Amino acid sequence: MTGLPQAVFARLKWIGARVAAPLRRNDGPNKFRLSSMDTATTTIDGSVGWGNRPPAFLACPRCDGEIYQQNARDGIDCPHCVAEFEADEFADLELRHMQCPVCRSRMRHGNRHPDQFDFPEWATCDGCRYHWEFEHSYGRL
Repeated sequence: MTGLPQAVFARLKWIGARVAAPLRRNDGPNKFRLSSMDTATTTIDGSVGWGNRPPAFLACPRCDGEIYQQNARDGIDCPHCVAEFEADEFADLELRHMQCPVCRSRMRHGNRHPDQFDFPEWATCDGCRYHWEFEHSYGRL
């Protein structure tokens, strides 16, 4: 193939590559996924479910010290006094903040259904856009 047909083919191939480029997933920094529609945010990374909850800093009701709970299933033991709590007592303690598992920044968190749940249902990192959601059925509330 020479001349005009080759030039037309090359041009069409170039146009096709330009159209398809934004649709390809690559290893660059912008690996965006859309989070839950309720959150109205665009996130890079995230997880769902209480077992995947980000690390939390809780207030010790005994000495007002800060307790770090890395995993939602870990026991809650105060490093400043003798207070110890089971993992399922999380909602009974004051949550000071959650920590982003990606960049270690403080996360914003909140409840969508405060009358239904007394623990956070979502948390978002403003630094790296990591987002966590508590998994539950919206239709049952």
